[in-house]
Amino acid sequence: ADSGTATAPVGRDLSPYPTDFKSWKFLAWMGPVFLGAFFLLWGVLAGNIPPFPPSADAPSVWQHYADHRLAILIGMSVCLTLTACYMAWSVAISKVMERIEGKDGIWAKIEIMGGTITCAPIMVACAMWLAAAHEIHNIDPGTAHLLYWMGWLLIDLAYMVTSFQIAGSSIVFMRDKREKKLVPDAVCWWGWVTVASFFVVNAIPFVTTGPLAFDGVISFWIAFFTWFFWIPAMSYYIIKAVDRLKIEDAAAARVTV
Repeated sequence: ADSGTATAPVGRDLSPYPTDFKSWKFLAWMGPVFLGAFFLLWGVLAGNIPPFPPSADAPSVWQHYADHRLAILIGMSVCLTLTACYMAWSVAISKVMERIEGKDGIWAKIEIMGGTITCAPIMVACAMWLAAAHEIHNIDPGTAHLLYWMGWLLIDLAYMVTSFQIAGSSIVFMRDKREKKLVPDAVCWWGWVTVASFFVVNAIPFVTTGPLAFDGVISFWIAFFTWFFWIPAMSYYIIKAVDRLKIEDAAAARVTV
């Protein structure tokens, strides 16, 4: 028993209750589900990859919604619903984080809260664009322009919530004392790159063209795609971590018997 205690990983807490690793893995797969839905529905189908130009005038925005009404209706409505998968995914990450920092770890709580609150601006922005498409023949160009910009301001400038989520996971996984970490440092460092890339979007209220506009190289193609790459990388190692933790628990249980 002493030997098992000495070699147990940091954060080990063998509960008398069985750990539902199947649910952990199911929730871990919600990250790829969210990314697939967001990329294909919000991005490709609804025409946000690339975004309609922020420099467009009100009549042009109105015409954009009128011309692509059905695609935007389908893309935004389904994406709005499936965004909840991001929340579920963050729960799986937090459970794995607890195995490093312990049950009362503050960063695991930040992970859940950050992942959950990240859903809010995405959902509300999708609802704004969905409403604009749904009611396009009942609203004037100025209102369509307003809704279009409100959605982008919200989905971009609420980035700090997601930054806390990513930073928390990076901090914890970099502290992992295992010889082979549950999540490699490379993924954590990419998380820090993602966090850094978000700061530039503070410029979007002030510019409508160029790299800092919300369709620009920096504010869109770099800021969004660093996040798009972080999600599958983190998902891959969280899914693998669930299996590793299951094996660790089984081995620890045998040692302590």
